[in-house]
Amino acid sequence: MKKIILLSLTAMVFGGCTHDFSHYETPIDVSSLPDKDPNAVTKEDIQANVASIFGTIDPEQDWNLVNEGSITILADAPLSDIAKVQLLTESPFLNSDAKVLNEATAKSGEEVVLTYDAPNAYQQLFAACVSSSGEYYVQVFTPGTEKVNFSMANRARTRAEAYEVPTFTTIKLNKPKPSFNAQRVAAGADLKINNVSYTEWIDSKWNDQMWDIADGQTFDNGWTLDDMKGKYHLYRNINGFEDGELENVKAIVNDCIYKYVKGTSGNKRNNIEAIRNSTIFRTSLNYVTTDGMHPVTLIPIQGYTTEFKRNHIYYYYYRPEDIPAGMSEVDYIKQLPKFKAICFERVQSTDESKAGTFYRRQEFLLPYYKNTPVEGVNEASPIFPEGYKIGFLNRKYEPGKENYQSNQSGCTYGDGRLNYEVNHIVGHFKSAMDKNLGGEIKDGMTWTDPRIAIFTANDKTYMTFEEGCDCNFSDMIIEIGSGIKKVEEHYGVDYLSYMMCFEDSPIADYDMNDVVLKFERLNQTQVRVTLLACGAYDELYLHGLNGSRLNGNTEIHAMFDVPTQTFVNTDGNTKKEPISEVFSINATQRLSDFIETISVYDKTKDREITLAGLGDDPHAIVVPSNFEYPKEKTRISVAYPLFSNWAQKATSDRMWFTECDEQYVYKMD
Repeated sequence: MKKIILLSLTAMVFGGCTHDFSHYETPIDVSSLPDKDPNAVTKEDIQANVASIFGTIDPEQDWNLVNEGSITILADAPLSDIAKVQLLTESPFLNSDAKVLNEATAKSGEEVVLTYDAPNAYQQLFAACVSSSGEYYVQVFTPGTEKVNFSMANRARTRAEAYEVPTFTTIKLNKPKPSFNAQRVAAGADLKINNVSYTEWIDSKWNDQMWDIADGQTFDNGWTLDDMKGKYHLYRNINGFEDGELENVKAIVNDCIYKYVKGTSGNKRNNIEAIRNSTIFRTSLNYVTTDGMHPVTLIPIQGYTTEFKRNHIYYYYYRPEDIPAGMSEVDYIKQLPKFKAICFERVQSTDESKAGTFYRRQEFLLPYYKNTPVEGVNEASPIFPEGYKIGFLNRKYEPGKENYQSNQSGCTYGDGRLNYEVNHIVGHFKSAMDKNLGGEIKDGMTWTDPRIAIFTANDKTYMTFEEGCDCNFSDMIIEIGSGIKKVEEHYGVDYLSYMMCFEDSPIADYDMNDVVLKFERLNQTQVRVTLLACGAYDELYLHGLNGSRLNGNTEIHAMFDVPTQTFVNTDGNTKKEPISEVFSINATQRLSDFIETISVYDKTKDREITLAGLGDDPHAIVVPSNFEYPKEKTRISVAYPLFSNWAQKATSDRMWFTECDEQYVYKMD
């Protein structure tokens, strides 16, 4: 089974190629290799063997997968406190693939110089300030940048202040419509949706109404009532992103909830696991809480769906203490009025929806209605009292067909408990369910997963929507402009691991597992080195490490307490615990410089195995990831079919190590 390793790549966000692995060679049988005296092996022998496995190696191939650099970071991010600064491969927000390249302790206002080694396919990296509690503020930069700060972030923090709100005290509402859920409850046992019978709505207690603002009202302070085909919104025009802010937003979104699997030409990405890992999803079911000081506003920034004309964003609100005794929170919400916020057709063009364009043009205000709403004039305020929970839903239907009997019609919520019924609708919403539930997606949704997620990045809160039949959650993205209490999300990001893989024989099978080392920078002055495997018969010694366990005096097999001519952690027969030791490193030294001092001495053949040189065949390479190395007697070009492409052209498929054929890689227990 082929496996796509989950390592997001900023460099691959906007395109790439798909690869057919079916034509690649099968694992090599090393018994077919010539059994020669290593001293009698000629350069021609080696070249012939290499060509038979990899083809012609690019003479410019230096086997280097990392860029080296250093950058000065000014720790001026708008956090309550700053404990450290970091360099990251990717955005940390809802993104388990983000890795630390280097870090240092720092206080607000301090400058820190950090060196780094980053996978050289990354076109962007991130500087981050981190609070003592693990709250992150990031700034994207291009490798080679000399200095980065967070001054732009300060300008982008708060948009709408209380004095900028309209001064209305009443708002007129149109006659309400029952929700699709309420209509389906009313249909009872006779309910059919697209000729399919359903029982999920029977006794489900949905009884809510959908309310729109009526025409004929005027507002001040730049706010106006917008007419979109008879649908009205309270909005104002705003300026776009601050200088540099758009680059941050694009990078954050593309790392955590990008629509497609990066490096492919259209395979939808499954982001449900990232959504489930959101702190706010776990703790409050995707609600925000009003601060009582500022208006609650919504700012659309992307609608990456050709079905955007079907989407209508509504909101509802309540205080938990107002729930009647004996009534569940879910049943209470099912009775609450729902108010129109945005008709997404108002926001963007069809061309923008196809391209996933980012924009920031309109800000929509959510009025607070002080009493149970009625058709006509209602007492209202532009600012909510403090402590209200606000929830959101997408009312989706085909344009001009508000028909509860259509399988395209449904209300989908951020509170997943409210999605149980709609997630059963066959042919559209149910398609996003897990295959074990009758859906179409491996590791898909459950009946009560959210379809709107809320996350915080750089002190701004965003909603991201899954409107229909998949789990990418990138159909619409809306910034919550103001009016809510700060939502903090705290992260712990691991260091990027580097693997060093050795091949001992001049005429090689290139399974690259004869010695496997792992390097993890723990902080500026410490590196943990781990001996993972030894897939060789020869007598081998590590050079360049002088530890108590990992050193040049103890034969590598002996480190594992096995005799030579034993394969350790490569074929499944002999399994041993990896051997780790921590070594010191200079604070200004790049990890790659440390790694380059390491080699393996093959005493059996009396040869030193070092990193591959320009145009040479690869007897030692460094891979910047937690790399799953090939099984015994399996060529690396079989386990990682893109490796040969990279060998033949140094600028091609530099992230070959992110796509493996799973049956041919060794799995550590």
